[in-house]
Amino acid sequence: MKKTIKINIGGVIFHLDEDAYQILQNYLTAINQRFVSTEEGKEIISDIEHRIAEILQNKLSEQKQVISKEDIDEIIDIMGHPEDFEDQEESNGKTYHQYESTSKRLYRDPDNRILGGVCSGIATYLNIDPLIIRILFFLLMFGYGIIGVIYIVLWALLPAAHTTAQKLDMRGEKFNISDIEKNVRKEYESVKDNLKNIKNSRDYDRTRGFFESLIYAIGAFFRFIFKFVVALIGLVLVVTGVGFLIGLTGTLIIGESFMPWNNIIINDHVIITDMVHSFVDPNTIWIIAICAIMVVFIPLIAIIYGGFKLLLGLRPNDRSVAGIGFLAWIISLIVLLVLVGTQVKDFSYSVNDDDRIVIDETANKTLYLKTAENKALATSKFYIFDEEFKLMYDEDDEKHLYAFPEIDIIHSYSDQVVVEIEKKGRGASRKEAALNADEIEYHVIQQDSVILFDAVYSLVDKARWRFPEVDITVRVPEGFILYIDESIEKQLDYISLDRYYDHDEMVNKFWIMTDEGLEKYDKVTYED
Repeated sequence: MKKTIKINIGGVIFHLDEDAYQILQNYLTAINQRFVSTEEGKEIISDIEHRIAEILQNKLSEQKQVISKEDIDEIIDIMGHPEDFEDQEESNGKTYHQYESTSKRLYRDPDNRILGGVCSGIATYLNIDPLIIRILFFLLMFGYGIIGVIYIVLWALLPAAHTTAQKLDMRGEKFNISDIEKNVRKEYESVKDNLKNIKNSRDYDRTRGFFESLIYAIGAFFRFIFKFVVALIGLVLVVTGVGFLIGLTGTLIIGESFMPWNNIIINDHVIITDMVHSFVDPNTIWIIAICAIMVVFIPLIAIIYGGFKLLLGLRPNDRSVAGIGFLAWIISLIVLLVLVGTQVKDFSYSVNDDDRIVIDETANKTLYLKTAENKALATSKFYIFDEEFKLMYDEDDEKHLYAFPEIDIIHSYSDQVVVEIEKKGRGASRKEAALNADEIEYHVIQQDSVILFDAVYSLVDKARWRFPEVDITVRVPEGFILYIDESIEKQLDYISLDRYYDHDEMVNKFWIMTDEGLEKYDKVTYED
């Protein structure tokens, strides 16, 4: 088995068998002796080595990892011997195979670049004047902003043609020693000419400087826009976060809502703690309150802090603080969900407690529907799940939670007016739900021709509120006359009517029950 030798050619490591190594070593030595004394020798030798390395890489595969003598002979046949190019006019007439690229390869042209050499590289590939490509890119950039992005992407992806072999490949020219030597000498001559023509060099620099300044100005403009938008987002986050933080803090400490929806959901000095005490088990209320504050306030503080970072361009090393805050938020959220889940069990079952009142018939079959006067009823109110609640103060100035019942007036086929009261209680079991239904305090009484309904219902002994409900159905036979007082408008829900009326159109008027529902009755007025 032949000995293999490792060699570095053009920055790439190859394994050669002993014979191949000896031939290649002699070949490279001859090339060095031929060009080392010339002005451009180092670059010519470097380009030749890179070209040899490129050809050798094409010879390797998964099955073949060692370069053989035959591979080196083929490379020499392609590249030619150094002595054959001592002088073209002294050629010995010997002909060698010359490797010609079957197609051009797209590179960036650094020798003719204005910025990155993309346009000049494309022009060389298409064999047209680079100025045409530059003008096209410049015009399209204003019509289609994506062109600028495409230029940057091509700048990043396309390799620059630095070596002579790459430049020959870019132009689709041959790759033997003679061509490499001629190309390097041509480049050196071009450099000398440019040094002699200082005026042209300055024009080039001015042109290049103009485009560089233009691109820099465009980049600076977009950087300014980006920073402005980021700062604006930061300002919005800070203002929003601080507004919510102040509103929630004021609501919790003072008890009056400072939130922007004050007049829609909560108003008139409703104390949040009083409201929560009515729904939550007192044994867990403080844990729930602390967890709820953490769940709400930690994101608000994070929003405010993030807004300041964007607004001021700060980049502090705050990962540990953020991690601790996020962990505290997660723990608080989990505890809150668990505790709220235990509270939800108190609403698992519902039981109805029904009561039926038969109204004594009056002489003229006329009844007046009113709510009993309740001077202690405060104007404070708030909504939960679209249900309106009220806070009322008793004679001891203690707060009680109240809610409005719903009153339906429907046609009845019996000969008596009947008021049905349905009280719905909720609890963790049916027994508890039944007890809670019994605790609902609501009354309907008859005084001659007047039926008085309690304006609101409540729980006796300030029991914990589990969303009790009171639904009242007034069943009216045909021929009875009803006067609907304005005090009962708030409680009205469904009414059998011969045509549609809004509730505010029905108050302070007489109505007679027909087989199609209530119909306006104009024969009697309120003053009568």
